[in-house]
Amino acid sequence: MKTLWNTYKSSIMLLGAMVVGGVVGFFWGEGAAVLQPVADLFLNLLYCCVVPLIFCSLTAAIAKMENLAKLRKILVTFLGGTIITGVISCLFMVVAALLFDPAKGAVLNMTEEVENMTSSMNFLGMFTVGDFPLLFSKSNLMALIVFTIIFAIAIILAGEKGKPVLHLMDCMTEVIVKLIGIVMKLAPLGLGCYFAILIGQYGQEVIGPLSRAIIIYCAVIVLYYVISQTVMAYIGAGPEGVRRWWKTAAAPTLTALGTCSSAATLPLNLIQAKELGIPSDIADVSIPLGANLHKDGACIIQILKISFLCSVFNINYATPKNILLSIVIAVVASVVMGGIPAGGYVAEIFIISAFGFPTVSIPIMVLIGTITDAPATVVNVTGDTGLAMIIARVVDGKDWMKRSDKTRKQAESGMKPVLTGAAGAE
Repeated sequence: MKTLWNTYKSSIMLLGAMVVGGVVGFFWGEGAAVLQPVADLFLNLLYCCVVPLIFCSLTAAIAKMENLAKLRKILVTFLGGTIITGVISCLFMVVAALLFDPAKGAVLNMTEEVENMTSSMNFLGMFTVGDFPLLFSKSNLMALIVFTIIFAIAIILAGEKGKPVLHLMDCMTEVIVKLIGIVMKLAPLGLGCYFAILIGQYGQEVIGPLSRAIIIYCAVIVLYYVISQTVMAYIGAGPEGVRRWWKTAAAPTLTALGTCSSAATLPLNLIQAKELGIPSDIADVSIPLGANLHKDGACIIQILKISFLCSVFNINYATPKNILLSIVIAVVASVVMGGIPAGGYVAEIFIISAFGFPTVSIPIMVLIGTITDAPATVVNVTGDTGLAMIIARVVDGKDWMKRSDKTRKQAESGMKPVLTGAAGAE
C-alpha cells in the first residue's frame, strides 16, 4: 500500500481535489465563481511556463538533430497521424449518433444571440505575427513554433558559433522543467477550484435539455479515450508502452479535465513524454504541434453539434453525403481552425453554410462546445503523447523505448551512451 501511495500520490491528490471541487460546485452553484482568483493563480503560473518551454526545448531538440531529413520525417508522420486519428474519432461519434438520436426529447430556446462573433478566415495568419514580442504569447503558439523551427535550423547552419546557443537552450529547458515542478505543487488547489466553478456554472445545462446529448457524448469520449490511447501506445511500443503510458497519464489527464486548456497541459505532456522515454527530438517537435493541431476530442464535438442540429431541424443525418460532409468539416475545423483567432466561430459558420442551419443555432453550438470542452481537451492533449510514441516507432524503429531506457541508465551511471540500430543510423 505504501508503494502504491508513493507511486500515485500526486495523481490521487489531484483526483481527490477535483472530486471535492465537483461536490462543492454542485451544491454551491454559480456562487463557486468566487473561487476564480485562486484557480487563476495556478493556471497563470502554468501559462507563464508554456512559451519559454516550447521555445527552449523545441530549439534544443531540432538543433541537436543536425540531420534535417529526420525533422521532415517527424513532421510528415505527425500530419498523417493527425488526419487518420481525426477521421477515426469522428467515426466513433457518427456511429453513436446513428444509433442514439442525441436531440431526442430536447426542447431548446433558439432565440438567443451571440455577442462579439468575430473571427478570421486568414489561415496563413496563424503561422506568423507582425511583431517579435507577439511571438511570446500563448495566443500565438503556432507562430512561435514556426519561428522556433526556423531559429533552430539557423543554429545548425551557424555551425560552431551556434553551439553555445544550443547549450543555453538545453540548460534553460532543464530549469523550466524544474520550475514547472514547483508550480505543480499548487495543482490540487487550483484544479479543485476550477472543477467547482465548472460544475457550478454548467451543472444545470448538463441535467437539462442537453442531458441526453451530453450523456451520449461522455460515453463516446470515454470509450474513445481508453481505446485510442491504448491502441496508440501499443502501436508505438507494444505492451510495455501501454503499461507505461497509463502509469504516467494521470497528471496530464486531470490537468486537462480541470483547466480545459491544451496550453496549460502542454508542460505536463512533455514531462510525461520524458517519463515514457520518447526521444526529445521527437517529443519536443510533435507534442507542441499536437497542442495546436491534433484535436481528436474537438472532432467528436463537431460531429455531436452537426448530428444534434440535424435532429432538431428534421434533417436526415443518416445519409452518406451528410456523414461524409460532417467528417470533413469536423477534421478541417479541428485541425486547421484550432490555431486561428476565434476559430471556433469559423467552424460553426462552416457547419451552418454546409447544412443550411439558421444562424440562431449558433448559441446552441456554443453551449454544446462549452459544456463538452473539458473531456474533449483530455482527448486532445493526451493523444499527443500516444501519437509521439507512434512517430518514435516510425522514425527510430520498434525498439526505440528499449534503447531510450538503456541510454538513460548509462547516463545515470555516468557512462557514455552508445547508440545502435536505427537511432545510431540517424
